[in-house]
Amino acid sequence: MRLVVMGVEARGKSTVGREVAALTGWPFLDGDDFHTPGAREKMTHGQALTDADRASWLARLRAELEVRPDAVLACSALRRVYRNTLRVEGTHFLFLNVPEELLRERVAARTGHDAGAALLPSQLATLEPPAPDEPDVVTLDVTAADTPADLARRALSALGVAHA
Repeated sequence: MRLVVMGVEARGKSTVGREVAALTGWPFLDGDDFHTPGAREKMTHGQALTDADRASWLARLRAELEVRPDAVLACSALRRVYRNTLRVEGTHFLFLNVPEELLRERVAARTGHDAGAALLPSQLATLEPPAPDEPDVVTLDVTAADTPADLARRALSALGVAHA
């Protein structure tokens, strides 16, 4: 199975994705590692990426998914069209639904990340939450008390995936 852990910044995509990978033995891919230097520069300066900025990035991520029958990818996949680009056979999505107040707290506490607090409003504005006609998406509501390990186990259970 290919699993894309999605949502705006500070939802815990990479952390939960790594937990899922550890439980399943699937390789973990961090979508941030596939951004161009220009895109990283924009994000570092608080500039939102455009669809044009994201196009080559999404193409690289899709290519990675196509050659990996099992993988966990942390990727914002904010809009349905982005998810459609990533929808290769056997791909499922995990949407981490985090309250905005908790997101703001997490962003404020973050260090050493390309995306900063200035990007959160544009990401929230861009986000198209998964629609009911996207049956390959599992939504997990996240609270401050949830640990990454708890979320990973809940996600795998919701997806019907056996794990350690």
